[in-house]
Amino acid sequence: MGVHASYIYLEDLGDPRTKGFIERHSKKLNEFLGELSEELLPEVLKWYGVEYVYTYQPCSGRVYLVLRSGEGFRVIEEPGGRVVFEKPGVVVWGVYPSYDCSMIGVGYTSGSDESVIDVMDLNKLNVIDKVEGYVYGIAWRGDGRYYYLRMYRREPPPDGGDVPAERVILRDPYEGREEVIWGRGLPKGYLVSIYPVYEEDIVVLLVSKGWSESILYAGPLDEPRRWELLLSPNSPVTPAGVYNGSIYAIVYDEPGTGRIVEASKDGVREVVSAHGRYPLEQAIAYEDGIVAVRLVDAKSIIEVYDFKGGLRERIEPEEPSTILFVKRWEERVLAEVESFNRPMGLYELPYIEPLYEPKVDLGLDVSEDWTISGDGTRIHYFIVKEPGTRIKNAILYGYGGFGLSLTPWYIGYLKPLLDKGFAYVMANLRGGREYGEKWHEAGRRLNKRNVFEDFKSVAKKLKSQGFRIAGWGASNGGLLIAAVLVQEPGLLDAAVIGYPVIDMLRFHKLYIGSIWIDEYGDPEDPKYREYLLSYSPIHNAKPAKYLPTLIYTGLHDDRVHPGHALRFAAVLEDLGAPVYLRVETIAGHMGADPKIKARELADIQAFILRALHT
Repeated sequence: MGVHASYIYLEDLGDPRTKGFIERHSKKLNEFLGELSEELLPEVLKWYGVEYVYTYQPCSGRVYLVLRSGEGFRVIEEPGGRVVFEKPGVVVWGVYPSYDCSMIGVGYTSGSDESVIDVMDLNKLNVIDKVEGYVYGIAWRGDGRYYYLRMYRREPPPDGGDVPAERVILRDPYEGREEVIWGRGLPKGYLVSIYPVYEEDIVVLLVSKGWSESILYAGPLDEPRRWELLLSPNSPVTPAGVYNGSIYAIVYDEPGTGRIVEASKDGVREVVSAHGRYPLEQAIAYEDGIVAVRLVDAKSIIEVYDFKGGLRERIEPEEPSTILFVKRWEERVLAEVESFNRPMGLYELPYIEPLYEPKVDLGLDVSEDWTISGDGTRIHYFIVKEPGTRIKNAILYGYGGFGLSLTPWYIGYLKPLLDKGFAYVMANLRGGREYGEKWHEAGRRLNKRNVFEDFKSVAKKLKSQGFRIAGWGASNGGLLIAAVLVQEPGLLDAAVIGYPVIDMLRFHKLYIGSIWIDEYGDPEDPKYREYLLSYSPIHNAKPAKYLPTLIYTGLHDDRVHPGHALRFAAVLEDLGAPVYLRVETIAGHMGADPKIKARELADIQAFILRALHT
């Protein structure tokens, strides 16, 4: 293990040796790609740069949409299309209008987790307040003040405690005064989300211990002292809105697929019972009942229930789709919808009526298949390709962690490869929540190796069908591809490893990695340390005939430390592997200006083409 320790200096991004390492590898990658990346870039930009709805937020009579296109991000007001915010070179990640639509908070970043929220007067469109740092969602009070969330990463919170820690802050935008109003003493590792329901004058707080357990609080919007514990089920919880004073939520206790409960002054009542296999993803209570989104083999369907739990209607989209961010807009329900063929638009539920629909349809064929993992578990995957194309190459994408389900998303940015006879294969591995919380648990902590075996099973089936495969994953998915690479170096034909977690004995010591202990286990605990060591990619890399590998990261990634990627590249290089490293000097984990991201995607696709000699 000494060789791994010798590259610790690569975690110091200011070390001249680190800068030299990056420069040398940038030159090596550029020589390998030649002019191919520049040739692909216009086509990537054309399809990646189509305008779509990135996120949105309604208020009284209006909706504010964050639109992303090849030119960047802008915030518009509907109806009318008035542009209320536009700033070059940033990612706008959130909008928070007040209930009367007189004020708005706009959150943006250059790509790192560190952000800015501009608080604006919507009549004059002038900035009246600004908060900076690791700051998140806003909830407006009726007196002009607002709550926002702050994560303390470097310095402890005002009330003390270990970092990273989250607190709810009450701020006066006119005088700039603020105080910690909720969360004093909340230990590190707990994440807070805030959900104002202005129609009911209620705020809901979701406090999550990692990705496996949640606690729900709620109370009057302007009286934090009356925010009370509602649910603490020792399982994940998803808020599902408030109606007539009752708080609704999805609880993922046994069997882990989610049941809808109503919490009121009379206690907790089950409204919709859990399904035996297919999980509820989201739900919202409103005037006509409850609109819910359920995953069926990683595809969204809509279910409408009355308040007694009776199923009124089930609506299935015309093609495999993902339905996200279901929100109540007075007495209507809105959501974003996308598919492999169509970018994200804004629609009214339950009948998926378009309110802001992108005019793009790739016309791709989408099919589904199954394979059997090593322990007999059935693994579902999507296959997406140009119609009538003879396929011989596949991009196999996976993630498998943190309860994150992989569902259909727009893949226009892959048009250069799709047009050259590639299929895009998305695998639904354990560790996600495609089949509920038990599916997540089956790929978490001491079950993590199941994720790698699931991915291998899909790769082996594709291989048996004559495919050449480029495995691709990012973040936790980067860990997946790196682990498969060192465990079975000859399985894939190329590997693309993005912003990865690699050193499983040090992840908790870098940036906010300690939060991930809930998902991976604690390297300081002998029970987990031995297991983590058994698959940690940097510790298991050994002499072998490695396939061409691209590792990519960003210097401004302040979530997954770039040192993971740099050190893994150094170890593979020592072993004589054909490894290439791409380091983005502007963007980070939160994304980037679309033009920067398009260049990264063009480089990745050029690498795959070069690596597979196509």
